[in-house]
Amino acid sequence: MTARLKAQDNLHGFAVGLTDVGRMRQENQDTFFIDEDLGVYAVMDGAGGMNDGARASGLVREALTGISNPSSAEDLFDQFESHVIRAKDQIERAAEHANGAGMGTTIAALLTYGSHFVCLWAGDSRVYRFRNGRLEQLTTDHTEAQDLVDKRVLTPEEAKRYPRRHVITRAIGSGLDLELDAVSGNLRSSDRFMLCSDGLTGHLDDAVIETFLMDSAAKATAKGLIDGALESGGSDNVTVVIVDIDQSSSSQAEDRK
Repeated sequence: MTARLKAQDNLHGFAVGLTDVGRMRQENQDTFFIDEDLGVYAVMDGAGGMNDGARASGLVREALTGISNPSSAEDLFDQFESHVIRAKDQIERAAEHANGAGMGTTIAALLTYGSHFVCLWAGDSRVYRFRNGRLEQLTTDHTEAQDLVDKRVLTPEEAKRYPRRHVITRAIGSGLDLELDAVSGNLRSSDRFMLCSDGLTGHLDDAVIETFLMDSAAKATAKGLIDGALESGGSDNVTVVIVDIDQSSSSQAEDRK
């Protein structure tokens, strides 16, 4: 992970997160993390047997709560990395105590500092940016299906029907090496980011997501997205975090939610 944040102008993120078990699962193995003061936002989608996936995603969330107020952008990045590594070790120890059963979680995270951001991810949870009326997927899925698309074995449309489309190739835990991809860029006032689990993108395509993100109210947007996934089948847990970038105060941001 080589991307680094830079401290410059002071833009701030105001966030709303929602999660739902869906209509076909008995347990919600998704979780999310929001800390507006630190500029850290994340969505985790656990994988494993009953309780194991929830435990894995929960261990990552718990680890992120240990991040302290950063002294610099680089400090924030390094703290995030070290706490994710710590969570990975905890997940692997928990898996050993569970007779070596597979246990892991995806992660899609957004870090903001000054006027810059970095996205870090492993698995198929995603980060999108909505800017000037245009939606852009900032992450690329770590899945067998995406690998085949990259190799031009499958088209994007064929990948949506690929039988093993949900098989992830990177995760935190599950016996996989920890390898997070990262992309970075500049923030602009009025940028809107969306972090989500594949329970959302498995049911709503980008054109539909873009329509929802045009709504000015973050809470209503998040609820609309989750309701849309449920109405389209709700076959998985679904989690959404909306982050609006602005220079206004927290009280002003509350008025927009």
